Amino acid sequence: MKPENYPKAIIDYITLLKDFNETTNIYSKSAYDKLDFHIQDCMTLSSLIGNPKRIVDMGSGSGLPSVILSILHPECHVIAIESKGRKCAFLNLAKETLGLSNYEVVQEDINQVFKNRSLSPQIITAKAFAPYDKAIEFASKIAKPACELWIPISQVQFEALSQLSKPGFKLIKTDSGFFYLKKKW
Repeated sequence: MKPENYPKAIIDYITLLKDFNETTNIYSKSAYDKLDFHIQDCMTLSSLIGNPKRIVDMGSGSGLPSVILSILHPECHVIAIESKGRKCAFLNLAKETLGLSNYEVVQEDINQVFKNRSLSPQIITAKAFAPYDKAIEFASKIAKPACELWIPISQVQFEALSQLSKPGFKLIKTDSGFFYLKKKW
């Protein structure tokens, strides 16, 4: 999909991200040429996860995938967990500017969030949060039966993980060339 064909809210998110990033670094300017890839990756993820009632995104950063999932799943409560204040400031601005009433930003260390809150997600996401084994370890702290963890990964990671025997997770390659690690409890 070409960027000009994205839903208006996603186009507005991209503009907001770049404007905010002019004064506060939350997304590498040298990676702007990869932003379209990351947006499409998030949109693909959105199409794969079904219609959950609650998503928790660990280490939300600049909002990929949490903001995109919130836009594309307006009936779903999306919780973005991020410890860095400048990134949370952007996530809250995105929530307000884009009118995302289903989006909640939690600024706290993830260990404290898991200790102090009952989150009960159906879906957990972790894009560029931590190595996959650490992300699985963190997600295990809040995962209930039938909960799924989705981690966007690179083709190189996909190929390396494909060599493992009985890894305890599923690897997914989409027709559009995106790769995911999926763990279900």
